[in-house]
Amino acid sequence: MRSPSRWMVAVALTLAPAVPTSVDAQSVPSPAPQSGTRRVSVTWEAVPLRDVLLALASFSGVSIVSGAGVDGVVTANINDQPWDVALEAILTSLGLFAVEEESGIIRVQSMADLADQETVEPIVTRSYRLSFVRASEIQSAVAPLLSSRGSISILESTNTVIVSDIARVQRTIADLLQ
Repeated sequence: MRSPSRWMVAVALTLAPAVPTSVDAQSVPSPAPQSGTRRVSVTWEAVPLRDVLLALASFSGVSIVSGAGVDGVVTANINDQPWDVALEAILTSLGLFAVEEESGIIRVQSMADLADQETVEPIVTRSYRLSFVRASEIQSAVAPLLSSRGSISILESTNTVIVSDIARVQRTIADLLQ
């Protein structure tokens, strides 16, 4: 059974997401967030990571799924930060990362899980036809982004870069070339 303090943190997070947990007479209200991401102020002391993920999922309205190897204890004091920035900082401190699927679900994994997954993930081949730069010039910028199973080739006659790699790398390269 969870201790009442953990429930109170989750409730305070859900009910008062954009307001600091304590306000003194000299504090100035923070400006409205520039992006659509809601801001959060919360303190956790030795709270299991799974409870933190559930609280952030409830607060944000986003589905968060943790992998099998995802575990840890969170001690954090987050003050008026976008919830997704807070999530990233917490996960990074524990050696974890999050991936948002195309469906909008956020999947939390350990680096070891990612490496295992990428060794069996299918290879996708995609061509990128370039207009304002020579394909041979882009090759040196794209090559370091490839996974250990990836490859790149250039078709100079059409100024096209052809990349064969996993989907994560393809998304990164597509973003770079846009």
